[in-house]
Amino acid sequence: MGRKQKTTNNLLNKIPIPTEKQKIARVLNGRGKNLFEIQFSDGNTTLCILPPKFRNLIWVKRGNYVIINPIEETTERVSKVGGEIEHVLFSDHIKHLKYQEIWPQGFENQEEENSRQDTNSDELFVNTNRHEIGDDTTTSSENEEN
Repeated sequence: MGRKQKTTNNLLNKIPIPTEKQKIARVLNGRGKNLFEIQFSDGNTTLCILPPKFRNLIWVKRGNYVIINPIEETTERVSKVGGEIEHVLFSDHIKHLKYQEIWPQGFENQEEENSRQDTNSDELFVNTNRHEIGDDTTTSSENEEN
């Protein structure tokens, strides 16, 4: 079995549990060159790098959740990159982590607020490329009578 096949099987079939050093974070946006801005449950943000084993194999999009290996900074070398993405979490992984009560509370509060905003939004998308067809049956019948 090749390296990409092993990585794909581990990514899809293995249920990741973060260790004591690892942290769960949410991807805010991509910065290019396999760098992603991530946010921890406490609100802190940092840059993380996607390791070569995941490149050209998986897409990390805004809003995805990931497990991060933080990089310990030394006094000699200070870097803007604060960690490395260890695992990309899918919805099944998130459900399992919530069931195991490992999921950070900060992210649950954010998800509840986002779902409330989505359901309460009065401004729905209106396609301006189509003509609105209204109930014109009353006006056309009145015009025919006259």
